[in-house]
Amino acid sequence: MNQYYYAVSSLPFLDFENAALLTISEFIDICRSTLSEKDFKILNSLNLYGIKGFDFSLPLLKKWVSREGTLRNEIAKLRADSLDMEAESYLYAVESNTEAPGLAGNAYKLDSPLLAEESLDRARWQFLDELESGHYFDLEKLIVYLLRLKILERRAMFTIEKGNENFQKIYENIKESVREA
Repeated sequence: MNQYYYAVSSLPFLDFENAALLTISEFIDICRSTLSEKDFKILNSLNLYGIKGFDFSLPLLKKWVSREGTLRNEIAKLRADSLDMEAESYLYAVESNTEAPGLAGNAYKLDSPLLAEESLDRARWQFLDELESGHYFDLEKLIVYLLRLKILERRAMFTIEKGNENFQKIYENIKESVREA
């Protein structure tokens, strides 16, 4: 197993409540020059919510994908149920995770979509704390760091201006469909 002392020790601390001091592209640049080609390929292919393309030989990624896929499945089921639709075509084929239904249900009950997203991201962050345990200077530590950067990057996109802009688009679409009906 490769150890990446320089890469890990050069990274700034990440906090859920604060913006990252490092961009994802800066992080990738650090890793490009220090990781083996195989490990860099794995790291560079990660996305926060996707299920496809992960290297399931890493137990950490298997756990992450299982929990994230189950969480997304539970959210899809809740949304489909409220819309009186079938959820099966939206579900991921993943091993079930016992925490996900409760997390999804609690987030779904919140009054604001922003609060629901924050609740889910906070739960993801805490799960990454669990996954990181025992990993100090290895690829898994860097994977956790990248996933946290991606959570912070996504959180930074939630602004009042963008929220209002999205609301106006949805509202205009609803008005348009009412006019056509």
